[in-house]
Amino acid sequence: MCPKDRSSNPDMATDSANQSPLSASGPSTHPFRFLRIDPGATSWEIEAALTLARQRGLAPETTLAEAHASLLDPVRRLPCELAYPFGSTPEHVDLFYAELPASASDEEISQTSEQFAPLPMANFIARYAARRGASGELLLALIDAHTCIDAAEIQQSLQLLRRRASWPPLPVASVEQGLDDLLHAHCVAVIDAYDPVESAAEPLAGATRAILATRDPPLIRTLGVLLAAYRRAVEEMRSRAEQQVDQACQTMDQRPTDATSIEGLAAALQRWASLCQPMLLLDAHQGSSPPEMNVVPDRVFGLLGALINQRQYLAVQQVLDPALDAFQSIPDTSARLTKIGEIVRKIQRDASTEVDPNPHLTASAGSRGFRHLKKATAAAAALLAVLGLLGAYWTFGPKAASFVASASNPPQANAEPELLPPAGNGQRFTREYVRYCHFQEERLRVVKQRVRAPEDVRAYNALATDYNSRCANFFYQDEDLRLVKEEVIAKRKLLEADAERILSTWPWRKDAAAAPPTSK
Repeated sequence: MCPKDRSSNPDMATDSANQSPLSASGPSTHPFRFLRIDPGATSWEIEAALTLARQRGLAPETTLAEAHASLLDPVRRLPCELAYPFGSTPEHVDLFYAELPASASDEEISQTSEQFAPLPMANFIARYAARRGASGELLLALIDAHTCIDAAEIQQSLQLLRRRASWPPLPVASVEQGLDDLLHAHCVAVIDAYDPVESAAEPLAGATRAILATRDPPLIRTLGVLLAAYRRAVEEMRSRAEQQVDQACQTMDQRPTDATSIEGLAAALQRWASLCQPMLLLDAHQGSSPPEMNVVPDRVFGLLGALINQRQYLAVQQVLDPALDAFQSIPDTSARLTKIGEIVRKIQRDASTEVDPNPHLTASAGSRGFRHLKKATAAAAALLAVLGLLGAYWTFGPKAASFVASASNPPQANAEPELLPPAGNGQRFTREYVRYCHFQEERLRVVKQRVRAPEDVRAYNALATDYNSRCANFFYQDEDLRLVKEEVIAKRKLLEADAERILSTWPWRKDAAAAPPTSK
């Protein structure tokens, strides 16, 4: 919640600083503080203050010269103004610059900051948060303070001070940009204070959950800036964690029955999830995520597909448990994993009841195989839809052939390249991705017209589900869409041929075509 205005008036005490030597670091290195003036000082007063500071030896000459130059530079002056506790009484200015004990807790820092207006409050909190890894509560206070800053009010206060100092006024847009720059600087400094940087994940996740629970858009936008700084800081570590997951998946694929394989995968997934937790929470709230955040979930789904292909159902169940734990912040992924678990358990139950319970009424081997094939076909189609793969239709019975993924392998006659988009929503697609979505839409339109039997319906639904997971919601360039639509019209016959090719590879259609006619 935004703090109340604690300022006494828009002008400031002209010289509220005491006369003790200045610290060599921290906020006392601020140009106004060094020279014992405030943002209302004229150019003449700045020159006089510089002379006096030199006489008193308040700081090294290079520091004083830098402070003097910053205040007389129109570009560098605004950040100095925004970092000063303007709008404060002399007592509050002294409190702002006073150093709290090194043992001061984050709660004490937050409580002290509440005596300031939002802008100096944000500066005060950031000063201490940038010295050590901040708690989730202090991060919340920083985000709340920045969210409560009113750029128009700041601009009006600055206008009065600049008029007094004979400086030209600033437009609101410049103040807004300056405040944005200040927020980014605070966020980078706060994240850099964590050592190691991955220790920021837990307090950030706590603050993220609390802010998302408020459903307050301004708070969430400010949070996004802080998490963007964290995302950049851990990019290399995230990449290494992805490689560890990939290696663990390869080991699990090669040795699915080895207990150490699942232990290694569980540990790799946990490392990745712990590091990425704050980002996953925000991405899930926004309903989209950058492509790099889909790498690990997609890799795990690929592993599950490989294990199902090998009929390693126990290994699938062992992968699902740590995967569900790692991806609990990604609702869509968790739902797909849960569905996969249900389908695999059903496959196992069907396999366990394959023996005919009535010894006096035995069916032929062929009919038993047919019943098994029908169950496996339905289960495999469901798995295909949930996994979102356009690869093979895994072999579950003696007659089950490969399920076609023709859209992922367009005919060579298509000179224009198609690329299979990653599953997700709200992504920005290149022309190759846009082409796939519209070409596949046309293929599925034709396939739908040819659907007849229940097996056709299940197969079509699997393809449609996969299509929707990739192409239901994306951004594109208008020019790309225009050109692709023209290509769809020009290549309609070829796309119809693609659709027929899909239909021709469905195993039950092959079997029906090869079956001899029934004698009358």
